[in-house]
Amino acid sequence: MSEVKKMLEKDVSRRSFLKATGIGLGVATSALLFGTGVAGAQTQGGVVTESPLPYAELDPEEARLRAHAAYFRAGCSYAVFYALLSMLRDKVGGPYNQIPLRMLGYGRGGAASWGTLCGTLNGAGAAINLVASDADTNKLLGELIGWYTITPFPTKESDDVAAAKGYKYDAKEYMTAALPTSVSNSPLCHASVASWIKLSGFPEASNERKERCARLCGDVAAKTVLMLNAWKAGTFAATFKVSDETAGCLSCHSDAQVGKMACTSCHEPH
Repeated sequence: MSEVKKMLEKDVSRRSFLKATGIGLGVATSALLFGTGVAGAQTQGGVVTESPLPYAELDPEEARLRAHAAYFRAGCSYAVFYALLSMLRDKVGGPYNQIPLRMLGYGRGGAASWGTLCGTLNGAGAAINLVASDADTNKLLGELIGWYTITPFPTKESDDVAAAKGYKYDAKEYMTAALPTSVSNSPLCHASVASWIKLSGFPEASNERKERCARLCGDVAAKTVLMLNAWKAGTFAATFKVSDETAGCLSCHSDAQVGKMACTSCHEPH
């Protein structure tokens, strides 16, 4: 059994063990004390906490592996959310045991395959929002989105891991060679995938495109963990700034739109 498949099945095995030994009752009781138990969430008398949940420093490279493998189970949004939440279950436990890992499955393909916000950013944003205040979530996710729009994907780090380890999911092996890279200039799934297809020549249904998106999941999960670790340590500092071209557009059109996307990804420059 491959290392990443063991990671994916770890939470299932853990829950089966708890149920078999009777420890699960204690876990459920503890979760209710947190105000996040299943009963508390589903009954009128229960109280669900709305404050940020505890965060512990995570391993970005483990997040990369988990997200890559999870992509082939339920898509990009699930993959990134799964990577972070499953690791927080392992390290923190408590309320994270009561959050369904499948919750972000709807975000695949830019939300039900509509090609809107890239699912990796959707899944990462949900995970960030669980641990950070509203203000910090805006800072962290804003930086992540900006980084996503200007970074060539898949990154060299992702290619290096694939070449060294050979990613596997179930019995199916995926390519270990480096893949073509592209810059989206947009946080949209449609723009991100289309730009890569145009540059690489591989069609949307190809295994190469699927592998590209799986590596993208790993890249975003690893970056999110690095940012959260820095935030937890009090050293996070946002560095992304919109381009001079976009800043020039916004100087005239800020009253007519909302957002920070590169304007020329959709509009002709003038």
